[in-house]
Amino acid sequence: MESFPDNLNVQVWGTGGMSHQLQGPRAGLINSDFDKSFLDDLTRDADRLARIAHIEYLRDAGSEGIELVMWLIMRGALGDRVREERRFYHVPASNTAVGHVILEPLAQPVGSTTEPVAACR
Repeated sequence: MESFPDNLNVQVWGTGGMSHQLQGPRAGLINSDFDKSFLDDLTRDADRLARIAHIEYLRDAGSEGIELVMWLIMRGALGDRVREERRFYHVPASNTAVGHVILEPLAQPVGSTTEPVAACR
């Protein structure tokens, strides 16, 4: 995106469910605390989220909670510094927690690299 010669308005999307498990003994699992912490750290500490082993996502967010890794790919594309513009989180009468977040990339400090966070590596 940075190398494209025209000045574009670009949106980067990460999709996937938040914590949920649809089958097995833990069917119906939703971990709201984990989900809210995940949304907090998309802005505050994306590197911490990138260091969480996939097996821990499965343990804490359910078998379908591994979809949160797709959110990390989006976050990595935004650079080191972002501001949360909007957030929505809800657990409807279903087996999937629903979250939405809008993040705005911030200018990198002078002299810093624009290398993405570990989530995209």
